[in-house]
Amino acid sequence: MQFGLALFCALVVAAWALPVRRSRMQLGLAFLCAGLGLLCSAAAAAQEAPAGVPRFPVEAGRLALAGPARPGAYLADLGRRAAVLGDETGAFEVWTWPIKLVRDLRLAFKIPEYDAPVPGAALARQVIVRPEGATIVYSHASFTVRQHVFVPLDEPGAIILLDVETVRPLDVLVQLHADFNLAWPGSFGGQSVVWWGERKAFLLFQGGVRNYHGLVGSPFATGGTTHPAHDAPMVPSQFVLKFEAGQVRSSFIPVVVAGGAAPRDSVVATYERLLGGAQRYWEEKLGHYRRVSRELLSLDSPDPRLDQVLEWAKVNLEQQLVCNPDLGCGLVAGFGRAGAGNYRPGFGWYFGGDAAINTLGMDGLGQFELVRRGLLFLAGFQREDGKIPHEISHAAARLPWFSEYPYTWFHGDTTPFWVLACYEYWKASADEGFLREVWPRVVRAFRWAAATDSDGDGLMENPRAGAGAIEVGGLGEALHTDIYLAGVWLAALEGVRELAGGVEDDDVAREADALFARALRSLEERFWLDAPGIYAFALLAADRVAAPGSTPVRARGAGAASGRGAAGAGVRVNDALTVWPATAMAFALLDAERSDRMLREVGSAAITADWGARMLSQYHRLYEPLHYNNGTVWPFVTGFAALAHYRYHRGWAGFDLVRDVARLTFDFARGRHPELLSGAFYQVLDTSVPQQFFATSMLVTPLVRGLLGLEADAPRRAVGIEPHLPADWDSVSIENFRVGAARLGLMLRRSRDSFLLSLRLHDGGAGPLHVRVAPALPLGATVQRVTVNERDAPVQVEETAHDVHAVVELTLADEALVEIEFRGGVEVVTPAERLTPGQPSEGLRVLDFRRAGREYLLLLEGLAGRSYALELRTAARLRNLRGAERLEQEEGRARLRSSFPAGAGYTRREVRFSL
Repeated sequence: MQFGLALFCALVVAAWALPVRRSRMQLGLAFLCAGLGLLCSAAAAAQEAPAGVPRFPVEAGRLALAGPARPGAYLADLGRRAAVLGDETGAFEVWTWPIKLVRDLRLAFKIPEYDAPVPGAALARQVIVRPEGATIVYSHASFTVRQHVFVPLDEPGAIILLDVETVRPLDVLVQLHADFNLAWPGSFGGQSVVWWGERKAFLLFQGGVRNYHGLVGSPFATGGTTHPAHDAPMVPSQFVLKFEAGQVRSSFIPVVVAGGAAPRDSVVATYERLLGGAQRYWEEKLGHYRRVSRELLSLDSPDPRLDQVLEWAKVNLEQQLVCNPDLGCGLVAGFGRAGAGNYRPGFGWYFGGDAAINTLGMDGLGQFELVRRGLLFLAGFQREDGKIPHEISHAAARLPWFSEYPYTWFHGDTTPFWVLACYEYWKASADEGFLREVWPRVVRAFRWAAATDSDGDGLMENPRAGAGAIEVGGLGEALHTDIYLAGVWLAALEGVRELAGGVEDDDVAREADALFARALRSLEERFWLDAPGIYAFALLAADRVAAPGSTPVRARGAGAASGRGAAGAGVRVNDALTVWPATAMAFALLDAERSDRMLREVGSAAITADWGARMLSQYHRLYEPLHYNNGTVWPFVTGFAALAHYRYHRGWAGFDLVRDVARLTFDFARGRHPELLSGAFYQVLDTSVPQQFFATSMLVTPLVRGLLGLEADAPRRAVGIEPHLPADWDSVSIENFRVGAARLGLMLRRSRDSFLLSLRLHDGGAGPLHVRVAPALPLGATVQRVTVNERDAPVQVEETAHDVHAVVELTLADEALVEIEFRGGVEVVTPAERLTPGQPSEGLRVLDFRRAGREYLLLLEGLAGRSYALELRTAARLRNLRGAERLEQEEGRARLRSSFPAGAGYTRREVRFSL
């Protein structure tokens, strides 16, 4: 109808133009038609105008972290096929694997009062971070713009939704720089970017034989800039979105980015899907993370922030899974902005060692499908001789990555860690299909690792295997075997032995068992240094000179059994005090008495700062607080140290380090954990990757396996529960701990004289579970009675150097109630540390807590000239107190103050008391 009316009007106007006499009627008819023509044109234009995305709720949610926008602070959103990496003031780069499409995708604002546009970074006021996406709020006196940024769960693209309110005409400028290239270290030339008016989008394309395309645009764009041909990265691009004053919209204005190694029509189809399905993609992601929260392990503790940290850890570890169209889906190491050029997106490509380490925590959370996919992904790239790749670039299929680049096989620890991860996954899941599929590759990996031992001591060797603890720096000079590699290898040998039993391969089981015994004996005999009471960092090559400052010593004999020897005769060692022995201790592999002495030094100010564990003692000559391997604090090794403390019943020290990693969730990149921090100040390094997944997983691992004490043995239908609750916790509730197909719920409550465990088994499937319950009770406690479902039960009491455990075994078919009655004892409340970024380390260190005859002994370390408060949990009255003064004692708590004499640095003192 509109077309017909417009045509009629056009004919009348044409007739009017004819050279004939015009009547008043003709004149009126012409004006009428002209008016109708304008109305018709307006109606047609209105019909063609884009409708936007109908408004839908973008709620904060219970996991939302909100606060002021901070310049330079990392902000990202991730899917499986794309990533948006940026900062809180609104500059982003977009990746659709294996391509980096654009960087510096940002907003600017133009209003009539200003000659020049105002950068969005100058107006970014608030940030809201959620698992499903992020929001930046830009605020000006004349407008507010809310920018919702998210990446669909499984599409190669990103969506930005703008919610605009303005009282002046407003131009929103969408600015970007089309780097458009393969991920590091790949590259292609001939990139072009043109404004595609029909699509109202920039088209990115490459002129070679390969198909690489991208689209960045909006149906509301009014036009884009032009560019020189075949040189897209050289100049910025921009398109404009216009908004009228006072205009109230019922829709979001979309900006969409899509692309990848695909033909143009495929990328266009993706772009159109994203434009048409924004709400569906948002709700899909929202539903996904709700299921993650609901179905994986969850915690209800006296510390709500720690509970929230665990929820964010689940989100982060889910976001490891990245799908590359060339390589498949595997687990990447972490994310950060690449900056100009096609540099690396943090560590957003596939790392074998990181993935294997992360699975130890993921098993505890119940992320079985992700773990399975990640381990099989790595198995698919195993070298013919059995070695597992250290890293795989997103561009690996488009260049000779596996044959000509040195990074692929750089690390030696990756292979035993992968073997260990396969075992831990099988133990948690009882996935027999996985075991059968992966077993031939496990045997090849085992054979490769064993072959790196040239001297017959049973230990892997760095020169033959590759890097272990150290990648750069003088500490790594002349290495023969570092204790990190040795510890991981021992744990892997235990795993091979158990996996071999699972497939009834008796020959491999016997071989692994014999090799484990020899390797363990070598580690104890050759690494232990009795005088300082530590395990050495490394054995040194006999024909090489050690690094300056590493003080190698020649051992003088000793047996492992006695616990009194030095390193084995004729062995040269690097005797540096490092955190690395904690890795072997985290697997409970080493002598208990020696490990306790070593952990006393790990817990000291030499290694432990107020925000985590340094790799190297701050008193060592090679210590440098900003050096990658010689002094920084890594959350990843902090987690291993925390688990080691728990393994040897030093619960107060383990909880201190768990809190350190948890605190990072809020203080830097919201919801994320950084790769490393300075050894001198509570601050991330400029070079630190802001979202590093093994930092996240090594919060989860000591929390689940240490603090909560949960260990599944699904093939045997068994579970161990050995919690070391912080002294100031009276209860904790746990849901969805997976033991194969079964799910276990627990509630733990305690008082001054009882410990109560309520157990619930869900979805057992294969029958009841054998449960070993062994909660940590206060040091010096006396177990009075144990009941299971209100009936007396046999109990075994195990007293360690630092606590007491009442061990009860039962069969759980559905529900059970275990009550342990005890009397007396003392616990140390982990000292609180109030930290803000930039602070130096100055907190109290509790190095030891044990009984010495009829007395209790606390070994403390504090800054000279300082006084520190310390709290003990006990119902008894302290007597004969020395080394501290009592401030008060009431309601089962004793509060003390210990003062350190004047001097310099940290110094130690003993506190003794009886009850």
